[in-house]
Amino acid sequence: MALDPVQPGVCRRRITVPGFARAPRNGRWREVEPEKKPAAVVDCIGLYCPMPIAMTKEAIERLDVGEVLLIEADDPAAEEDIRRWANRVGHEIVKFEKDDGVMRFSIRKMK
Repeated sequence: MALDPVQPGVCRRRITVPGFARAPRNGRWREVEPEKKPAAVVDCIGLYCPMPIAMTKEAIERLDVGEVLLIEADDPAAEEDIRRWANRVGHEIVKFEKDDGVMRFSIRKMK
């Protein structure tokens, strides 16, 4: 089955292609990167502000661009703090999970 480009304003049935996802708005296909295994893990369980941010900053500086850092924290303030920090410094949060008060952030180093 050949895939034809989607024309704006034309409704078509959804086609799923393994390893690909539709980019929002422009209707073009883009390759989805498989989930990367973290290059390092930072355990901030039981630590409170400012330690989760300080330890995250220190750990991500040791990684190469494109590598993923996994941070585990249970400080309620860490969710907003880490999101804001990653956005401010230009890194990408590729995954976020919250389970029984423990948050797991996967952050890709972008620069």
